[in-house]
Amino acid sequence: MQTKSELRQHFRKLRQQISPSDRESAAQAAALLLVQQAFFKRSQHIACYFAVNDEFDTRMVIEAIWQAGKYCYLPVIAEQKEKILSFVRYTDGDALEPNQYHILEPVDKSNALMAAELDLVILPLLAFDDQGHRLGTGGGYYDRSFAFLGEQERKIALIGLAYARQQADSLPVDPWDIGLDAVLTEEGCRGWIIP
Repeated sequence: MQTKSELRQHFRKLRQQISPSDRESAAQAAALLLVQQAFFKRSQHIACYFAVNDEFDTRMVIEAIWQAGKYCYLPVIAEQKEKILSFVRYTDGDALEPNQYHILEPVDKSNALMAAELDLVILPLLAFDDQGHRLGTGGGYYDRSFAFLGEQERKIALIGLAYARQQADSLPVDPWDIGLDAVLTEEGCRGWIIP
């Protein structure tokens, strides 16, 4: 099996090859599919992210969250040393600034929730497999921020957002890796452990 580093290189290259028109149609399809899911309908506090580089574009997903009358939150680095995220409420027109990774975060961080207070989290990824494993960029922020989910009955849905072509046959897994409950792609939603 390839190492995580080799897989990251492979899936970065693969994702870079997706055309702008395919990216736009995938974003539209994913937003339409998301609002049909039971886990979305029953969630009120939903975390998403702003895409960087060639990640799956989330602007239409964020719009869908707002249009459904739900609260949208963006990840912010709460503890740099510990690599822990908190989540700040984001509304249309809020000022944003790039963090040290060039990921947009709300300027005003006063309206933050800790991870345990969310209902649904939409996560970026480089690859996913049939068992709900996620390959991220390697920073471990999401794994650390949601490590508590391994110790309790899961009440927060962790949903990967990806292009269908980001699916791997299988991924190497470390003990600290937090699995996904489902993956949403432009082709549909595949779930494993939907709370």
